[in-house]
Amino acid sequence: MNQDTNKPSSLGFYSADGHFQQVTSLTSHSLEFVSKSRLELEDLLKHNLLLERYEKCALIRDELLKRKLA
Repeated sequence: MNQDTNKPSSLGFYSADGHFQQVTSLTSHSLEFVSKSRLELEDLLKHNLLLERYEKCALIRDELLKRKLA
């Protein structure tokens, strides 16, 4: 079977607001946030900041930045 490694994958997930993420761009940490919308992520970020869960905040921030740059 000959596969083109430069061809982007058509497999992935859509978030609630329509953002598509290819399976190849996901990590085990980001999988938790893949189905959430941008607004849900922002609310989750605020909630985790209040609880001082800074590592989780960094993951959510990274997810928001990845979507902004896409």
